[in-house]
Amino acid sequence: MKKPIKVLAIMLSITALLTACGGPDKASVSNTDIDLSSYPVKTDETLTYWRSLPINISTSVDNFGATEIAQEFERRTGIKIKYQHPAAGQEKEALNLMISANELPDIINTHWGQYPGGPTRAIDEEVIIPLDEYKEYAPGFFGFLEKNDDYDKASKTDAGDHYAFVSIQDGNDLLVVSGPAVRKDWLDELGLEEPKSVDDWTNMLTAFKEKKGAEAPMSFNYGNICYFFNMFEAGFDPYKEGDKIVYAAIQPEFKNALAIIRDWFEKGLLDKNIVSVDSKLIDNQILNDKTGATITSGGGGIGQYMKMGVQKNPNFNLTAVPYPSFDGKPTGAVPIAKNITGVGSAITTQAKNPALAAKALDYFYTEEGDMLANFGIEGVGHTIVDGEPVYTDLIMNNPDGLTISQALGLHMLAGNGGPFVLDSRYIQQYYGLPQQKAALKNWTVGFEESVSKRVPMITFTTEENSEYAQIMTEVDKYRDQMIVKFINGIEPLENFDKYVDTMKQLGVDRAMEIETAALARYKDR
Repeated sequence: MKKPIKVLAIMLSITALLTACGGPDKASVSNTDIDLSSYPVKTDETLTYWRSLPINISTSVDNFGATEIAQEFERRTGIKIKYQHPAAGQEKEALNLMISANELPDIINTHWGQYPGGPTRAIDEEVIIPLDEYKEYAPGFFGFLEKNDDYDKASKTDAGDHYAFVSIQDGNDLLVVSGPAVRKDWLDELGLEEPKSVDDWTNMLTAFKEKKGAEAPMSFNYGNICYFFNMFEAGFDPYKEGDKIVYAAIQPEFKNALAIIRDWFEKGLLDKNIVSVDSKLIDNQILNDKTGATITSGGGGIGQYMKMGVQKNPNFNLTAVPYPSFDGKPTGAVPIAKNITGVGSAITTQAKNPALAAKALDYFYTEEGDMLANFGIEGVGHTIVDGEPVYTDLIMNNPDGLTISQALGLHMLAGNGGPFVLDSRYIQQYYGLPQQKAALKNWTVGFEESVSKRVPMITFTTEENSEYAQIMTEVDKYRDQMIVKFINGIEPLENFDKYVDTMKQLGVDRAMEIETAALARYKDR
């Protein structure tokens, strides 16, 4: 919460007086007895660090501090950290309560891009501090950004403030994590090639229905509906078109996608209960031969399905395939994640020693820390083969029966995100199966054109954020309602123009104006 102006003025006056009399400033007060020039740091201080506990870790330990990666970090840096975790699924509410109570830890890791008003407001409301005045304690982080202008631009506010030690995905392979997959064993049995066009997909799904008896030739967790529209060269959310941002769900391509989806639904090629399919149901359908095509992730999706599927059927083969091409050209609607999303670890205004916090968070951006974050301890999490880090069997074939994701979570940051630079060599090993490696090749077809449409890490002013959120809450709600109606035929597709008119009445054009203005400011950073 903002301090009262009078109190703030008095504090500034006292600070000025102390400085004039030779008194130390904040940074030097924090480090009077601590040498922060190198690791390990000799200090008895303990930092408090608020962050969620990923599910792949929580199945093994109840606190991040109990993981091998956390303990090794303390051994190497000399910095002790007490981790605080909100209840799973209640992270947003817990963060709001903590901020409202004005009881902050030293460090908060969250999605600052989703903070009401963005990181700029978090700084203005004195929740977190700009990092730039502590730059000398974070040469790894700031050194990396200085060498990567695009990353630097995406990791600060329009005012030029670096607000957090951000999570960076450094490599194209890391930016496309979900896509279409089909039963390759069914294709081989039916003498079919992997589908390339929409017509190929229609023919394949028809064969799955008629010749394999699939109850739902194609089915997927409805949470992946956005990827489904991407299959038909249609976006789902706002995208960049030159210097403007437009809303995908009112474009002609979206109507064309709805026409194809409606046709498939009518022909029984899609799950008849498509809008209610959840992760448990889709698992059952795929593993019990009720569906032959889906949309899933490469790791927890294809990897897990292959592991379980071959136990029942040695020929089970679910493999990633490309998004359909249009007019023989690769699609320009591949869903591309951002290299920097706004997730990061910020130092709060109540941090007892901001410089020490900066030094701690900087470790994983150093050469040594980078290897630990991505590959764990040498000889434990990885070995060096021909000059390259290779995960050990502790990770890839865990003797205690842990999945690769669970083993990664205990021994490194890779796979869970955090304040470090994710190395693409992680995903190339995590995707160990041929069916997964196909994802790295097939799901990135059309990558460059799709990247040109991706909205960067823009931020809104406080006023813009309030107006934008109010508009888009109603716009997205209406979009989601109408998608269901168009797919099941309750609403004829001839009414698409009326749907667009309603969107405009809800203010979608104004919302895109706000995004476009934010994009212009982003370019000027």
